[in-house]
Amino acid sequence: MVWLLCIVAALWVAAAVHDTLAVAQLATLPARRPLAPAAEVTVVMAVRDDAAHIEASIALLLRQQHVRLQLVVVDDRSSDGTNAALARVAEHDPRVKVLTIDELPPDWLGKTHALQVGAHDATTPWLLFTDGDARLAPDALARAIDAAELANAQHVSLLPTHRDTTLLGRACLLAFQLVIQRRIAAVNATKQRTYVGTGAFNLVRTDAYRAIGGHLPLRLEVLDDVWLGGLLFRAGYRSRVWFAANDLAIDWGRTPRDLVRVTTKNMFAILRFHTLLTVVAIVAVVALLAFTFVAPCLHSLGWLPLAAYGMCAVPGMHLARRMNWSLLAGLMVPLGRVLLPIALANSLWVTLRQGGVRWRGTFYPLAQLRRGQVTSR
Repeated sequence: MVWLLCIVAALWVAAAVHDTLAVAQLATLPARRPLAPAAEVTVVMAVRDDAAHIEASIALLLRQQHVRLQLVVVDDRSSDGTNAALARVAEHDPRVKVLTIDELPPDWLGKTHALQVGAHDATTPWLLFTDGDARLAPDALARAIDAAELANAQHVSLLPTHRDTTLLGRACLLAFQLVIQRRIAAVNATKQRTYVGTGAFNLVRTDAYRAIGGHLPLRLEVLDDVWLGGLLFRAGYRSRVWFAANDLAIDWGRTPRDLVRVTTKNMFAILRFHTLLTVVAIVAVVALLAFTFVAPCLHSLGWLPLAAYGMCAVPGMHLARRMNWSLLAGLMVPLGRVLLPIALANSLWVTLRQGGVRWRGTFYPLAQLRRGQVTSR
């Protein structure tokens, strides 16, 4: 028993140390060089039933400084007046182009198809794929392009903060982000070892995007933002990720329940819809957490793994500070981390129960999604 307690404690200590280093190494989006030329960029946004806030989102985008910007908004089969709102915006600003999709072609997800259509005629050196709920600081896009050119990167993702979240919701978001930090550290290494992408801010050189076939290889990828980075990485292009909590904000759920709902289509997809692998992952994590929590009742040294698990609060508080959130949210990360296997189990259960994924008003059978995945290698 003692050796098992020591192993579990060592695992949690290693995770806490690794996460703390990853957060410390995460670079903030740098300032723009004073003499950097104004970049040309096409922003592509796929929207569906976003009438409530689309005009405010576009207004912020059009205020971007130090860039020559074209905005292509693709209305993906909206039924709530989004198209009328977009027409009002386009009427007053020639930089805005509105494309309307009335019917989804076979073997395409609605979002990937909309992004492919929106980027089709772009001739600018840079493309930015973003979401309708993203709020960018006025100089964020210019700074990202300047930083990419200085780093010789063809792909940039920014890590956002989250709006209007509860204290426990923030603790859970920090737990999610700490898992991502491990991957980001490998992306930002001198020799890039893996890939990542964020739907709120995926900036890519247009020529690199064309070289990988655009969104055509991603037409059935639920995690199209991540796999855009994956295809670029495979093709030898360089990605960089910058922390942008002061420059980019999104809505991703206020509470833990909201987070479980929002990630329903994503968590199972992260494990490539492998049922056995997902079940094993859930059981392993739950067993590890359960053993950690009950260890004090099993042995006099049972406090070791529990104390080590509590060290997860250290990187949590570090990341909370960088997010300009209360340190209490970071202190609650060990509690928030429990949500990860719950979210994964929910995603597995819902997807298997309904036999696929429902997204943007369309149902996609699981067999179709598995068949259309980018092959892992």
